[in-house]
Order: sequence, then C-alpha cells, then structure tokens
Amino acid sequence: MKISPQKTDVIQFWVINIASFIAQLTIAMVNLALVYHLRRFYGLGADAIGIAASISTATYLVFCLVGSRYTVHFRPRHLVELSLVGMAGAVALFVGTNRIAVAYLALGLYGMFMSLLWPQIEAWFSRGKEGAGLNRVANAFNFSWSFGVGVSSYVAGLLVERSTTLPFYVALVLFSLVFLLIYVSSALVPGIRAVASEHEDNKINGKVDESTPLRYYAWVGIIVLYSGMSVILTIFPLYAQDVLGISESQTGLLLLVRGVATCISFLLLGKLEFWHFKKRYIFLVQGLFGLFSLLAMTFTTPLPFAFFFLVFGVLFAFAYDQSMFHGASGSVNRSLRMIIHEVLLTIGTILGAVGGGYIYEHLSFSSILLIIGSASLVLVFLQMIFAGVLERKHIH
Repeated sequence: MKISPQKTDVIQFWVINIASFIAQLTIAMVNLALVYHLRRFYGLGADAIGIAASISTATYLVFCLVGSRYTVHFRPRHLVELSLVGMAGAVALFVGTNRIAVAYLALGLYGMFMSLLWPQIEAWFSRGKEGAGLNRVANAFNFSWSFGVGVSSYVAGLLVERSTTLPFYVALVLFSLVFLLIYVSSALVPGIRAVASEHEDNKINGKVDESTPLRYYAWVGIIVLYSGMSVILTIFPLYAQDVLGISESQTGLLLLVRGVATCISFLLLGKLEFWHFKKRYIFLVQGLFGLFSLLAMTFTTPLPFAFFFLVFGVLFAFAYDQSMFHGASGSVNRSLRMIIHEVLLTIGTILGAVGGGYIYEHLSFSSILLIIGSASLVLVFLQMIFAGVLERKHIH
C-alpha cells in the first residue's frame, strides 16, 4: 500500500509526539525516583544526591558535544532506537546493584545513551520547517514531553511510596514500548524509514543559513530557567520532606501543577506568534522568573509553592520555546543547533542540582531561591545593556 507524503507527515508527527510523551514520562519518573532511592537505599545527603543526580546530566552534556560531528551521518530513527535500548540497560544495571560505584556507572551510561535521543528527535521533527510550521511542530513536541513530565511527577510519587525500586521496573517496560513504536512505525511506513541523515539531506537540498542572533539571548534564558527546574525537581522534594513535612505523593501533586501549567502554555504558544523574533519577551521571561524566585523565599507552606510552580510552569514553557524556535529558525544544521539547546539546558540542570544541593545542605532552600533569583535579574540587566550597545552601533 502506497502512503502519500501528506499522510506520512501526519503519521510521523504522531509517532514522534507519542514517543516523546512516553520517553519523557519515563525519564522524569526515573529522575524523581532516583532522589528518593539514593536517600533511602544508600543514605546519601542532599549535596551527595545533587552530585549523583548530575552524573547522567554531565555525561549527557559530554556526549552531546563529542557526538555532534558523528551523529549527522546517521538516520535519526536508528540513533533514537539505540538510545532507548541503552537507557533501558542502564536503568536495569542501576536498580540491580547494591554498590554505589556501580550505581554511579549506570547513571553515567544512562546520560550517554540519552544524548542520542532528544537532539535527534528535535532535528527530526523540525527538518524542513520554518515560521508557523516550525512553531506548530515544536510546540506539539514541547506539549508531548512536558505532559510526560507533569504526569510522571505524580505517578513517580505514588510508586515510590510503595517501593523506591518499583519506578525503575516500570521504566524498563515503558522504554521497551517506545522502542517498539519507533521500530514498527518505521517498518510499516516507507516515508519514515526513508528519512535520511542530516548530512545527506543538506548535501541534496543545498540549503542557505538564515539564522537569527536572538538565539543567544534565548540561550541565556534556557540556562537560567533550567537551573530553576533542576532545583524544583531535585532539591524541592527533599525540602518538602524535611521542612514542609508532606508525603511523596503530595509533593508529586505540587510538581504536577508546574507540569500542567507548562503543557497548557505550550499549547497556547503553538497558536501564538506575537513573541517570534522579539527580544523584549525573552528579557521579560527571565526577569519575571528572577522576581518570582525572590518572592518564593517568603513561602513556608505548600499552597504558596503551588502558585509559584504555576507561574514557573508558564515562564519555563516560554523560555524553552524561545530557545528552540530561535535556535532552529533559519538554521541549516538543525541537529547541531538542537545539541547546543540541549547542552545549555543541561548546564542549567547541573548548576541547579549540584549548586542547589550544596546550598540546601549547608544553608537553606530560601538561599537557593535568593541566589537563582538574583542571578537571573543580573543577567537580564547585562543582556539589556549589551543589546542597547549593539543597537547603537547598528549591529543586528
């Protein structure tokens, strides 16, 4: 049976987004369960947990950078399939050991194989798309993975209350399902199977680069907002347990507020174009995040934090969209741009987990919010000065 290019595009759209939802749900569930498992099973403190949680993030960062020159020569689906198999193996190793050194090794392998997942999926769905078309597919993808994160927070909380190992066994099943989805759809749909490597695609089409410099401001934003995200997902669960005195499932419910806010924001941003190529909105998002982080220093009960997570969810979606859209727009080497996007958000994740863990262990959660909020406002101020200097020199 012959499948038209239009139908192939629709099928590929749904395959990528369903795969992204399940994969991100699984990854976020593993990341949250990791915090509780390292504390209960190995007795680690907040600073040690922050470092351990950053091992996979660090190897993700390293292999994104190292692999960028090689991955362009492979078909995206092959790298995605390899990533899923590798992550499942790493999770099995992590949950199957009682030695902390082996657990650290498993986390390193987990990040290494994950480096083959997101940059490839992002380059895959954005290939050949610009303007409104790029915005539509990017926000569909963003909704899919963010919905996965939102759901996973609550699911992981419920599973962890039963056992800290249960989420990891569930993750093995889910990784297998995503692999089968990619493999079977590629086998049944010739158009998906025929998607070439980026190197081959660029050689055939002879594209010209028309990138926007606004990506640099957006990239600062993704580092800042991901530092906040890392603190919320890695350090806040410890704070909620130690100080607020709430259960894992209640913490998951609070984190779900952020997830839902982000999902809804991605849906709306996919239909709105007012923020495209406007640096004032990039600065506004970073500035508001800084102000609300400072405001959250005064919160001492769960309800105000639910409000903070709601606002953060909206700002996070904006910052993520700004980085992905302005990074990909006009670019010829989409996979490299998506690797840069992933590398920068990974740097933010490491800063939040390691720095936040250390500060929480030695000072307080309010101190983390003070440092993140102040740093965000300073960076916005510096960017505005830099942008003003460039405009006066007529550099665009």
